[in-house]
Amino acid sequence: MTDTTTTTTQPADDGLVTVASEESFDATVERITADIEESPLNLVTTIDHAANAASADLDLPPTTLLVFGNPAVGTPLMQASRTVAIDLPQKMLVWEADEETRVAYNDPAYLAERHDIDDQSDRLEQIRSVLESLATGE
Repeated sequence: MTDTTTTTTQPADDGLVTVASEESFDATVERITADIEESPLNLVTTIDHAANAASADLDLPPTTLLVFGNPAVGTPLMQASRTVAIDLPQKMLVWEADEETRVAYNDPAYLAERHDIDDQSDRLEQIRSVLESLATGE
């Protein structure tokens, strides 16, 4: 993977981590999709929100949600707290605004706090590392 980002922000109070990509919107979506498909992750679905908006005669700049996961990693989190299933599988949002491409994902530490998950720090760090790598291309 190559470095394709300009900045990474710290997780906001809402638990989102947002990264600016130097690549175009299409190139960013293609890179993340390829990286998911070349890893132990399963791409569950891709939602093109802009296409969905167009089907209702509405305009939305390029906005795509990638939904992916790995049951071997996510299931123990659900065993620790069933409510985390509302946030799994993982999601990564790619959108274009003001001629810039952005990528956002949920901070795993935030999800652990939200769902009272303890004793999973190694697993959560593994997830954080994978998400950061997918978002940044590093």
